[in-house]
Formats: sequence, C-alpha cells, structure tokens
Amino acid sequence: METDPTVALYKFIPWFQENRKVITIVGAAVAVIAIVIGYSNWKSGENEADANMALMAVPSLLVQNSATDSPPAGKLLAVANEYPGTSAGAVAQLLAARSLYLEDKFPEAQSAFNKFITDNPNSPLVPQAKVCVAEALEAQGKTNEAIQEYKTINTLYASMPNIVMPVKLTLGRLSEAEKPAQSVTYYSELASIKDPRDPWVAEATERLRLLFAKHPELNPNREQPQAPGVAAPSVMAPSTSEMQLMAPPANTAPPSPSTNPPPK
Repeated sequence: METDPTVALYKFIPWFQENRKVITIVGAAVAVIAIVIGYSNWKSGENEADANMALMAVPSLLVQNSATDSPPAGKLLAVANEYPGTSAGAVAQLLAARSLYLEDKFPEAQSAFNKFITDNPNSPLVPQAKVCVAEALEAQGKTNEAIQEYKTINTLYASMPNIVMPVKLTLGRLSEAEKPAQSVTYYSELASIKDPRDPWVAEATERLRLLFAKHPELNPNREQPQAPGVAAPSVMAPSTSEMQLMAPPANTAPPSPSTNPPPK
C-alpha cells in the first residue's frame, strides 16, 4: 500500500524539529565520506592512498548506530595532522569538527570548522562548514553573532538552494522573538515556492501561519478593521443614484387664480 506523502511529511517534521541540531552536520558527513571514496578511485600518489586508508581505519567512521554516533575527534585530527594537504586529511578535519559538535564541545567545534575553511578555501564543502560555524555559535547562545553568520551565508550562496533554504528557515526562527517582521520575510520567501513536499517549505509555511495568528497586524492579507462610528455598508442598501430616483418630486406651487372674471 502506498504511503500518503502528506502523512509522511508530517511524520518527518517533528523528527526534524527534535534533531535539528545535527541535521546539517550529518548531511555534511555523508557528503565528505562520499568524496573520500571518490577521491580514492582517481587520486594517485602513495601519500594520498595512505591518507585514505588511515581515514577509513578510524573506528565508527562508516558504521554508526544512530545519527548522534561519531568517530573520536582525536583520531581524526591525528589523520589530518599526519597527512596535511591531502583530500583525506581535509575530510578528517571536517569530521573531527563534526565529532566535537556532537560531543557538545561547541567552542572547539567552531574553531575546528574555521580551521577547515582556512586550510581548504577552495573546497566544495566550505559552504557547509560555514553553516556549521553559525550553528556552533547558536549552540553557545551567541544568537546575534550566529544571525550575522547566517545572513552572510544567505548572501554568499544565494544560488545554492540546499544551503540557503535551511538558512532562511533558521533566520526566521531566530528573528521571531525580537523582529517578527523579518521572520515574515524569510518564511514568505520559502512559502512562495509552494512545494509542500519540501520539508523547508512545509515548515516555513506552518511557522508563517502561526506567526500571523500571533501578530495579525503583519499579515498583508488580513481584513482591515472598520473605522469607529462608521457603519459597514449593507449589500442590500440602495445606492445614492437609486435613492435619488426613488425620491418624490419636489412640490410645485398651485396656479394662482385668474383675475379675469369667468365668461358669461
């Protein structure tokens, strides 16, 4: 029996809400592991091959029991330090930062992600690493700094939907308390895509609905309140022109009697 996609979506959203903290980084981990495997197929050189083997030998790298399992950061950093300049060394850096994040070592994770960005400025994983820096700031309670990072990412990678869509949603969420009008802007940009199967669009649409319920004055489609003392026009009331046609003609004075005597 086929599953209703709407039901599946609403089962996914609560899970996403509970696991928001690791969604982006887990996705980055899958991507970097795929890159390592791809690199091992075409990269030549003994050093590169040794680095790939060392990375794959790290415990729990490929076999994880849950989304929060992660290989030990120390082992990954050892690979990165032993094989600098290799693709596997760069991947080890990023996975080490992810492990620190999942261990709730947010300042250390922030530093590790920043080091990856500095050491690998041309890596295709730099956008994800920047998002992880912003998430690490948010996890430390540095909300204003995180918002600025997210805004920078939103500008830099405007042509990359897989990056900016979750970033817009996060910016909307972080702005709700103090700047709800900004939240409306971010949510509306996502909701305008009108794809209920996309989790980012679906959540933005629902958050926008709840925000309008809390702040109806921000809803551009709300009904305008009637001015005090002004009765609402009735659809049954005649128009002004109709009232003029219905009005009786003005009284005219009767003719004055003639002064001439009637004929005999």
